[in-house]
Parts: sequence; C-alpha cells; structure tokens
Amino acid sequence: MKLRDFIIAILTGIGIGIPVTLICMISIGGFNPVVMEFLVWTIASALFGMLSVVIFKSDRLNMFLATVLHCVGCLFITVGACWVIGYADNFLEILLSVAPVFIVVYVAIYSINFFTMRKNAKKVNEALSEK
Repeated sequence: MKLRDFIIAILTGIGIGIPVTLICMISIGGFNPVVMEFLVWTIASALFGMLSVVIFKSDRLNMFLATVLHCVGCLFITVGACWVIGYADNFLEILLSVAPVFIVVYVAIYSINFFTMRKNAKKVNEALSEK
C-alpha cells in the first residue's frame, strides 16, 4: 500500500467518524458547549471543503483570483464559526484575534497543496514525454 492509500483511508475515517461521534456524544451526554463547539467546527470544515470545490473547480477563475476568493471565503467561515461559538463579542475583535493564526495555517495548507500539485504535474509530464 502507498502512503496515499493510507491518507485517503484516514480522511474517509474522519469524514465518517466525526458525524457518528457527534451523534454519540449528543445521545450519551446531551447537547452541551463541548458538542456545540465540535459541531460548529465540523460544519465549518464541511463549508471549507465545499468552498474549495466550488472555487478551484471553476474554469472561469485564474489561479490567483481563485486563491484570493478562497482565502477570503475561508476567513469569513472561520470568523463566522468563532462568532457562533462566542469566542468574542464583535466581528472586529474576532477578526483581529483569528487573522494571525488563520494566515499561518492557510499558508501552510496552501503550500502543501501547491507543492503536491507541482510534484504530480511533473510526474504526468514525465510519463507523457516517455510515450
């Protein structure tokens, strides 16, 4: 098995496991602040994924514009989740406290994806040049 197979299996397990875990947590302990926070971040994660597909699968956006729109959209999802959970009293306070962490995480995830795509493109080009 390849590392990719393990990563896909892990992500599939998380994708199925988190909703099941939330249902079990609510069934066993009721709806409480911990479940609320977990639920909000689970929904935010789903929204991040949906936004990624909508933006990066569009043929009408160049990569720079798609990245800017995706980053801004993810930031608003993050700030919205923080607001729903009650991390701060107002939008500006949440934005200022979340932005530094958000930028570091976004750049890290984007970099990993970018270099993975470049590596895959190189493999495809090498395979095509061999034919």
